[in-house]
Amino acid sequence: MEIMKHICSPKGLLIMSAIILLVGKFVFHKEYLNCFEIMTQHLKCFEKGNGKISKVAIFLYFVVPFFISLSLVQIRSIDDTVINILTIIISILTSMFFTLLTLILDMRKKIKQDKNYDAGDAHLSTKLLRETYYSIMFEILVSIVILIMCFIDLFAKQYSSFDSLVIYYLVFILLTNLFMILKRVYKVIDRDLNDKF
Repeated sequence: MEIMKHICSPKGLLIMSAIILLVGKFVFHKEYLNCFEIMTQHLKCFEKGNGKISKVAIFLYFVVPFFISLSLVQIRSIDDTVINILTIIISILTSMFFTLLTLILDMRKKIKQDKNYDAGDAHLSTKLLRETYYSIMFEILVSIVILIMCFIDLFAKQYSSFDSLVIYYLVFILLTNLFMILKRVYKVIDRDLNDKF
């Protein structure tokens, strides 16, 4: 009876769900929820010319947000108000990311069809658009994880410092990568505009 009480508790059900998903992946080899390819393709965007991943870029985009989140947790932990604000902002950003995906695919198609586009510029623009595509997919993945964590915390009404740290960290990763996406889209559009005028 005590075991059933623990299994039916919110944490027990979450743990059981995670175990079922892991069994589905590793025992039955179901890859529907496998998002590791998105993460590895996104990490390839940080490669230098020699094919190795830039340690400085990894530090700036993945370690610095951890220190910022750590300081924010000491200022204010996650609560209902913060979660409500985050879910609204992340929901808006997620819909923007899906819209941006269609824009990126459309831009890539135009570059391939445009005969006046310089071959070197077309190659560079296509590379930037491919990296932007992977970065946007990564941003959507991070947004979904943030929303799931916010919903779990909101419904469980149990806010811990660890939850706050993870949510803040993911939010700052989302924001820093948003600057990367902005810069890449700017470069492609700027190059296109300069070629046309």
